[in-house]
Amino acid sequence: MRTTCRIAVAFLAVLGTASSALAGGIGLISSAGMHQERAYYYGGGQQAIDSQMQPNVGMGLEGIIGDKDDKVQGMLRMSWVMEQPAENPDTPSAKNVVHPDYASVDTRSVGVIALGVQWGILGDPSDTQLVINSLIGSGFITTDNTEFVLIEVGVGATKHFTEGLQGVVNVDLAMRNRKYISFGPAVHLGIRYLFD
Repeated sequence: MRTTCRIAVAFLAVLGTASSALAGGIGLISSAGMHQERAYYYGGGQQAIDSQMQPNVGMGLEGIIGDKDDKVQGMLRMSWVMEQPAENPDTPSAKNVVHPDYASVDTRSVGVIALGVQWGILGDPSDTQLVINSLIGSGFITTDNTEFVLIEVGVGATKHFTEGLQGVVNVDLAMRNRKYISFGPAVHLGIRYLFD
C-alpha cells in the first residue's frame, strides 16, 4: 500500500510540473492524394494484375505537441478518408478475360490515425518556415476489412497569420503496406490554433 501511494504521489508530481510546461495546438486538416489498387483478372490461362492509381480525399483533426516557437514538434493526425476502389481492368491484349465486377464496388471509408514529427529546416517557426515531416500510422477502420500500415514522408511550409493561428501545407510520399507495398502522393492543407 505504501509503495502504491508513493508511485501515485510521484506520478502526480510529474504530471503537475509537466502540465505547466505543456504547449501545443489543435487544427483541421484536409487531404487529397492517390493510392495504388490492384485489379486481378484471368486471361490466357493465367492470373494477371492491372495496377491502378486511384484518388482519395479526406478531412480530419490534428494535434500538435510543442511550443509554437520550437523547430521540432510532435503531430497526431486523425482523419476520415474516402477512397476510390479499383476499376475493371484494362486488358486490350488479353482475350476471354474473367474478373470480378469491380465497377459495382462502392467508394470506401477509412479511418486513419498517424503519429509523427515536424522539423523546421529553414525560416522562423513563429512566422514562415520550410518543414520536413514524417508520420507512421494505420488505416485501422475500414468498411471492407482492408486495413493497412501507413508511412508518410514529405516537405511543406507553415505560415503564422496571427500569433496563435497557423496555416500548413505538406506534400508527402505515402507508403502503404497491406499484403504488398504501394506508393502514392498526398497533399495536406490545414489550419492550426497554437497555444503555449
